[in-house]
Amino acid sequence: MLKQYDLRMTPQRKAILEILYNCRGHHLEIENIYQLLSVDLDKKHKVGLATVYRTMDTLEKVGLVSKLSMEDSPSRYELAFPEETNHHHLICLKCGRVQELDDVLTEEFKKIVLESKNFMMTERPIKIFGYCSECRN
Repeated sequence: MLKQYDLRMTPQRKAILEILYNCRGHHLEIENIYQLLSVDLDKKHKVGLATVYRTMDTLEKVGLVSKLSMEDSPSRYELAFPEETNHHHLICLKCGRVQELDDVLTEEFKKIVLESKNFMMTERPIKIFGYCSECRN
């Protein structure tokens, strides 16, 4: 996918993609990625925080990374898999934990709500904010 946009696979991009691949199912902030990079890269290939921000922006633009914008905290990122459709999230307002929501459930929900309101939706992920089971206890 990088070649389609005339982008090289740099050691920094490769390391970031490997981190995202190894953290599948997790939604990482750029700071998390930066911390993991500082452990993974050798001194020759060290990367600054600004480079991580630029790289994540580039990877999102080419479709390799999906960005989850948050209300009052930094955006979260995950590796985007072309075969997966938009998926939806449950977000805890206390601890910030993000859980993926089964698309089968959301399809039925969208159908009922959109039909009752006679509304046409564009494909955007649904974010439901609340409190996870651990924070409620």
